[in-house]
Amino acid sequence: MEIPTTVTNQKLLLFAISIASFMTAVDCSIVNVALPTIAASFNVSTGLVSWVSTIYLLVLTCCLMIFGKLADRIGFRRIFLGGFLLFSLGSLFCALSPSLFLLVGSRALQGVGGAMLVGINTAMVTTFIPSASRAKAIGFVVAMSSLGITIGPFLGGMLTGMISWHWIFLVTVPVGIFACIISSFVVPFISPRENSAAFDTWGALYLFMVLASLIYGLNMGVSLGFTSPLILTAFGLCIAGAVLFVRQECTAPDPLLDMQLYRKRDFLFTNIGIILMMSAYFGSSFLLPFFFEYVQGMPTSISGVYLTVPSVTLMIAGYTSGTLYGRFGPRKLCMVASALYILAFLLFSTFGMETSNVVIITALAFFGFGLGLYFSSNTSEIMCLAPREKQGMVSSLISTERNAGATVGIVVFELLFIHALMILNSREGLGLTEGVLISQPKLVGPLLASAFDFAFSVGAVVAVLAFILAVFTPNPVKAVDGEDDEFCMTAE
Repeated sequence: MEIPTTVTNQKLLLFAISIASFMTAVDCSIVNVALPTIAASFNVSTGLVSWVSTIYLLVLTCCLMIFGKLADRIGFRRIFLGGFLLFSLGSLFCALSPSLFLLVGSRALQGVGGAMLVGINTAMVTTFIPSASRAKAIGFVVAMSSLGITIGPFLGGMLTGMISWHWIFLVTVPVGIFACIISSFVVPFISPRENSAAFDTWGALYLFMVLASLIYGLNMGVSLGFTSPLILTAFGLCIAGAVLFVRQECTAPDPLLDMQLYRKRDFLFTNIGIILMMSAYFGSSFLLPFFFEYVQGMPTSISGVYLTVPSVTLMIAGYTSGTLYGRFGPRKLCMVASALYILAFLLFSTFGMETSNVVIITALAFFGFGLGLYFSSNTSEIMCLAPREKQGMVSSLISTERNAGATVGIVVFELLFIHALMILNSREGLGLTEGVLISQPKLVGPLLASAFDFAFSVGAVVAVLAFILAVFTPNPVKAVDGEDDEFCMTAE
């Protein structure tokens, strides 16, 4: 049953949810451009200053499921308002931090606040927005998140260059406070769900252990080497934590993640699909700037312009998918979206030194539009398949899968590129190191292009798998239990 709200409150509520998605997305990308300046300000190495960016993503990802579950138990209002307050407070502390240690700690606080906001934003849409407008609302939230990621580097560069790096954090403080005030008037209060079972503390600890060790191992493995004792230990902890987490969730009275949901083929396939699409998107997005610079010889400024194309088309697709969702249903939309993805990766795999701008822009447009169409439709369907009392849990699960998939995708695609490059290097008998190969793009341009093409070809395979899963994506039908405005958990 949906929570009754006025039309005005629905619009203001959607505005607040969109601001939350925008703010957390901006802070994922706004900091990176300022890291050299921050390193110089505190006189620290690039390795240490990278934690300013890493800790935010790590804490945010690890806490998503915890707050999603808490929201199901105590209601969305307290979690959402608390998220704005913690995020704004963390931003203020970041701006005022006199040392790198305090800055990293403040970023961790920001990550906790971000998890409280992102973990439940989709669940709030499905709970408070009428079903007729729900898919469009989710698409708008996705569009705002994409806008945040797109505008973050530009905004960070402008503020850092024209004023100070402190302002990349200060700028979100008044926005967060303003959104918190609006939310206090429009987020309905829901009585806490009666539950005699204790919170799944062990499940939360095991999940934190899994995600923290996985993200750390993947992020640091590229620089330290995946065979180093530290990285092997991290992956060992990840595997051990995963085993303990699954065992805990199968026996807990009120689990953090209901493993029974995965017994439904529809729920399993839609969740695997979103992981595949996000991994391919972020992995390819990581490689594309290097391709433009090393193979095409583009300046960074021009490369940045090209990379706005998928972000713009993603926003357009996210916004328009709501209308298309009601007309065609998720199965057809996800199939079309993954087909566009396949086409984009096939075009990527033909990229070379002489590829025309028309082909590049077309491929990038398909790339962003495919993800925007898929993500909005797939997210709406996952939430439709989730029981009402587990909306917070599933909403946070989607965000966790998105962030974890992005992290895995970046590392995997980087390794694919490096592996292909070294194999081609050996086959040609050049005997050059990876660093020498990359430092001389004019001499080995075709070799670099072939290595990029190999990685993008793997992306096409991933997109094909997503298409196959999309074929089995169900279309929702109206509930048969008398609640006309709610989707049931079966499919046509």
